[in-house]
Amino acid sequence: MNISDLISLFYLIVSIGVVREIIHKRKSLLDDVITLQDRRLVTQAAFFFLIPPGVLLHEFGHTLATWQVGGKVTEFHWMIYWGYIVPKGNFTALQSWWISLSGNLVSVAYGLAPLPFLGLVKKPVVKELLRSFIKLEIIFSLICYPLFSFVFVGDWVEIYDFSISPYAQITLIIHISLLLVLWRTGVIGERKTTYFQ
Repeated sequence: MNISDLISLFYLIVSIGVVREIIHKRKSLLDDVITLQDRRLVTQAAFFFLIPPGVLLHEFGHTLATWQVGGKVTEFHWMIYWGYIVPKGNFTALQSWWISLSGNLVSVAYGLAPLPFLGLVKKPVVKELLRSFIKLEIIFSLICYPLFSFVFVGDWVEIYDFSISPYAQITLIIHISLLLVLWRTGVIGERKTTYFQ
């Protein structure tokens, strides 16, 4: 068991406490008033319960791309809050780039998927849960994970290998543009909300 597995195990234990708090405060959560405490709990719920499926989908994205370019996946590891695959094959630089990018494309799509439905959601707690999830998933996928990749190890080192031209350069332009649009529209920036104590 490595450090990432231990962190995932710790998160899993903490998530049990979040479930207990949700059960204990369900009356407050289900009314039509979102308090600061409700927002904190909903954000925790978004992280502990909606992020893990995204991690799994991310790894499936890498897996499908590996298969698409004729490779095999010799290891598929999903430890709830993190994961990896080990692709095997004679990949070109472009194919390796595609395998690295694909999981991240799935993560971004997963994070943006609820966005068109926010206007249809009537229950304030559900809307807050979806907003928190979108923000967490997008910030992690487009900011935190790229930074983590360059400090430790991860997909973005390969994605931004500028020798894979023009794909890495185009990805950088799209990446920055998407962040700017999401920031300007308030998807990942601060939004003005009135809370009740």
